[in-house]
Amino acid sequence: MSNVLFATIIIWFCIIAFIYLLAKFVWPRLRRVYRWQTNLLIAGAYLALLIVSIPLALFLNQGEFFQSRNAQTQGLLAEAPADWSEDGRMYHIFENEPLASQAGLVENSRQTYAAETPQLKIRTVGDTGYGRIFLERKKNADGLIEVSTYVAPHYARTDTFKPIDFTKLVAPPQITWEAGVLKIGDPVKQRFEFKVYSDSFPVWQFKGENQSHYGVGGSMTFGEKGILVRIPPGVEVMDGDSGEFTWVSNQ
Repeated sequence: MSNVLFATIIIWFCIIAFIYLLAKFVWPRLRRVYRWQTNLLIAGAYLALLIVSIPLALFLNQGEFFQSRNAQTQGLLAEAPADWSEDGRMYHIFENEPLASQAGLVENSRQTYAAETPQLKIRTVGDTGYGRIFLERKKNADGLIEVSTYVAPHYARTDTFKPIDFTKLVAPPQITWEAGVLKIGDPVKQRFEFKVYSDSFPVWQFKGENQSHYGVGGSMTFGEKGILVRIPPGVEVMDGDSGEFTWVSNQ
C-alpha cells in the first residue's frame, strides 16, 4: 500500500468518526436547544475546520510522506530521444574522451577524500553493477582523491507510448574510504515499475481490445555504468581485486 493511499484512508476514517460522534452525541442535544446559539456554534465549528484545513493542506502538499511517487521523481524522468534505439554508441563509456563531457552520460554521485597515504588501494565488494573503473592522474597536487560515478542512458519503452529516460534514477554504488582503501559496494537495491495508463482504457474493456493493448511487449535499454577515480600526483595505485583498471587522459 502506497503512502498516499494510506494517508487518504486515515483522513477518511477520521472524517467518518467525526461525523458519527457528531450525529450520536452532539446532534440529539442540539435538537433540544436549537436556538440562535446553536447556529453560532455550528458556524464557529465550521470556521474552525476551515482554519485547521489550511496548515493541513500545506502539510499534505509539502510533506514527503504524502507525496506521490511521480511528485518525488519530478525532474528525474524525461522523454527519450526519437532515435534512442538506432545509435548503440550512446550506451557506452569511451576511455578516449573525458567522461564529464561525453554526451548522454549522467554523473549520479561525486565524493572527495583526503589522500592520507602515498598508496591507494581499490576494493570492490559484491556485484556493484559498475563494470569499469577509470583512473585519471590529476595535474595539480591538491592532496584530494575525487570519485565520480557515471551512467550511460537508461531507456524504457512500450509499443504504444513514448519512451522514458530514467537515467537519473539509477542509484550509485556505496563508496567508503578508510585508511587508504577505497571500497566500492553494492548500490541500493532498486525496482522500476512502469505502468501504462490511457484515457481510453474503459473503452477498451467494452470493445474487447484490452488484450491487444496490454498484451504488447515493451523494451528496456540499460547503458554502461562506470566509476572515475581522479588521483593527485605522487599517489601510487596498488593492484586490487577490482579487476582491470583503465587509465584515461585528463585532457
